Amino acid sequence: MSFAAFLPDTQKHSFSVSGQFLMSAYGEDKYTPFAMVETADLTIEQETQELADSYSGSGNYDKLYNVKAVTLDFAVKTFQPDIIAEMTQGAATTRDEKTVTDEEQTAALGQLVPLKNIGAGDYQVMPSAGGQPYVAGKDYFPTALGIIPLKGGSIVEGSKIKISYKSRAASVVDWLVGSGKERSLLFHGINKANRRDVVVEVFRGKFGFPDKYALLGKDFRSSSLKFEVLADPRQTGDGISQWVRETLLTT
Repeated sequence: MSFAAFLPDTQKHSFSVSGQFLMSAYGEDKYTPFAMVETADLTIEQETQELADSYSGSGNYDKLYNVKAVTLDFAVKTFQPDIIAEMTQGAATTRDEKTVTDEEQTAALGQLVPLKNIGAGDYQVMPSAGGQPYVAGKDYFPTALGIIPLKGGSIVEGSKIKISYKSRAASVVDWLVGSGKERSLLFHGINKANRRDVVVEVFRGKFGFPDKYALLGKDFRSSSLKFEVLADPRQTGDGISQWVRETLLTT
């Protein structure tokens, strides 16, 4: 007789899942989209307690398994300012476009002195004592960071100059100014193997720092990020997880 696998139902139990994570401050249950995540791997680290078998003198008489840590490892592929702030324990703010008048600097020939509002254009540069405006390309080289006074131009080394410019609107993230906050995560996706919805609830936890944060490269920016899952005391009852719940829709 040839072999044939016995399958008690026709429901597929293979998985190829894509979807989106959402994030909420823990306890608020108000979720907003998290970054685009390429992969998310859950690791359960265990610790054991062993009771040696003193009757026989070999092996164990009993063994207990306890959860030591539960960790989600994310491969993050998009970097909204609030997500960068989350990853770096930072603070995200926005800056409106504005016109800055007569910001004073000390000229350093061939060197850049950054502006107070980085990301600028429409320069007008003049001597602080007054006089004719300096000429871009002849007296200074303009960049988004500020100006570079040129050797051979009219700007004198060490002289005081006034710079007026338009500061462009920007998102600004200050790194390492806060501490990790407790979050709840919610995943909603589709299992492409059977076209059914998949929902994963991660009740409570904290993001760690990225293993590596790509600032420069030929490929799209990516980063590995860990989320340490913590037990949620709000989840109570027999058979109710305080850590993670996965719901696999069957219809």
